[in-house]
Amino acid sequence: MRPLLPSLVFLLLAACGGDSAPDAAESAATPPTPAGPAPRSAPERPQPVAPTAAPGAAARPSQDPDVLLPPAEMQLPDWARENLERKDPRVDQWRSEVLHGAAKKALQAFLDATLEAETVDPEALRPLLAPDFAGIGALRPDRLEEVFRGGGVVVRRAASIPDGLRPLAELPAAVGGLMALFDGIEHPHVFFKYIRVDLRGEDGVGTTAILHADGWRGTAGVQMNAEWQLEWAVGASDEEVLLRSLRAVSYEEIEAEGRLFADYTRAVFPDDEAFRAEMLHGVGEYQHRTDRLLGSSFIGAQGVAVGDIDGDGRDDLFVPQQAGLPNRLYLRNPDGTLRDATAESGLGILDNTRSALILDVDEDGDQDIVMAVHQHLVTALNGGGGRFESLVPSNGEGTEDIYSLAAADADGDGDVDLYACRYVQNGLIGGVPTPYHDADNGAANLFFRNEGGGRFRVATAEVGLDHHNSKFSLAALWEDLDEDGDLDLYVTNDFGRNNLYRNDGGRFRDVADEVGAEDMAAGMGITAADFDLDGHVDLYVSNMFSSAGRRIVPQEQYMGGEHDEVRPQYLRHARGNTLLRGLGGGRYQDVTDQAGVAIGGWAWGAREIDLDNNGYADLYSPNGFVTNKSKDDL
Repeated sequence: MRPLLPSLVFLLLAACGGDSAPDAAESAATPPTPAGPAPRSAPERPQPVAPTAAPGAAARPSQDPDVLLPPAEMQLPDWARENLERKDPRVDQWRSEVLHGAAKKALQAFLDATLEAETVDPEALRPLLAPDFAGIGALRPDRLEEVFRGGGVVVRRAASIPDGLRPLAELPAAVGGLMALFDGIEHPHVFFKYIRVDLRGEDGVGTTAILHADGWRGTAGVQMNAEWQLEWAVGASDEEVLLRSLRAVSYEEIEAEGRLFADYTRAVFPDDEAFRAEMLHGVGEYQHRTDRLLGSSFIGAQGVAVGDIDGDGRDDLFVPQQAGLPNRLYLRNPDGTLRDATAESGLGILDNTRSALILDVDEDGDQDIVMAVHQHLVTALNGGGGRFESLVPSNGEGTEDIYSLAAADADGDGDVDLYACRYVQNGLIGGVPTPYHDADNGAANLFFRNEGGGRFRVATAEVGLDHHNSKFSLAALWEDLDEDGDLDLYVTNDFGRNNLYRNDGGRFRDVADEVGAEDMAAGMGITAADFDLDGHVDLYVSNMFSSAGRRIVPQEQYMGGEHDEVRPQYLRHARGNTLLRGLGGGRYQDVTDQAGVAIGGWAWGAREIDLDNNGYADLYSPNGFVTNKSKDDL
């Protein structure tokens, strides 16, 4: 296995970059207790924290004769130390976020004493309640309407929720219905986030929380989704709150006969050392352990490609990998398992390969593989039966990595062309999106025209795709969006507006703002289907949902109380995924809130698929970000 296109530049990664949200307070650990009670109007600023050694980096003295290079302590620059201090909201005297931290602990204690308890003792809950406790509404309304049934799944929803509150003595009845839903589930998984914090003068605070709880009763699954409004009394300091009232404002529950998906990874993949060493570890475990000359991939985002490589009628799997690890080709056996065919294929190159597609590039009837290696393309031509005869390079432009590829016959000449999305100029941490909510300083995307023989030529400007081409792009989709018989192009961009390039006779122009399809947010993925079966293609865009963003942006203190003109854009950035309903003729309407499909976490590349075979396209939205072994290790 060999490097194919070695880089000539060392990338010295001293800090984490890439996607970010106004979510610093959300990731903070429990703040240290100040020396004395903090004034409610101006929480006491904690003392700066001295830099600490990297986890596991302290160890042996330098004079140890057995140690050639002793581990070095991490030296944080001043700006990094100051940013880490601001994980504690008291540093910037952000009172609402201090109260948010207190409300998180208080609600967790309440849930532990109810959902985790066999019975609810009102007196045991008294320490969590304010002296003027007003009561709790029905957390599981008595009247639920069935809104969906199919594929072994039933969804029920509360059409309305009574306003009444029950006093302390009736707490078991108030929470009993919710406990009954999870009866027989030993430890339901409960997850909540606050999406709003409202100060009520010096002595009170209101919060809005979204909650998800789920568990398995044998083979049957149960899930609850709800939104709660809670009122709190502030205690001796802003780090203590007591519950005044709690009421549900929306409620939904889901019951499933069995699991919709099962993890078959170990059953399908070969049990060999290469698989265990490479596929069962995250990108963070390879950071600083691979050759930086080959390029670095701090956040992963390599993707996979699926297709029938050897022509046996079964789909195979190609896995691009970060620099220093070989790309892997897995061929499917008749029994459904996969075998590693990397060595015999000759495709195990070690360069950073962020994307790949399996498709017939040379129109000879078998499936080839196109790999995005740095800013270039490498086409592996299939000579038949999965035997690759040659690797054909196609030069890109600039120095920025290609992040994803989308294929189609864009110019209508009978062969497949490629659109390559690129993200940031000068490497992953080399460029700051400016402005954050509407950035226009990203890396230019590339359109590769098929020249035959596995070769492609950059023709971006020739076809007009250089229009508005300086975004932070992550995914693209070819589709006839204006219903005129040719393929248009939708491009999702992080930190701002998306592009919809209309195809007019082989020339493209960005018309997203004209047709209602810009979706100014944190675009990461795109899928299309006729979700409402009205004959027009709809678009679902994967964005980023940030509870901290939704909570913090509306507050007066945000951005120093200035720039109200961009506050709606920042709030929109944190809303989540977007459903654009096709109106015909390439025009779109945002129907996200009506459809209830916004909250998808830190979403990547959602896909439409008819999971229950009822003729309607369903949505699957993967989500998450860099995850390491410690919750504070980013």
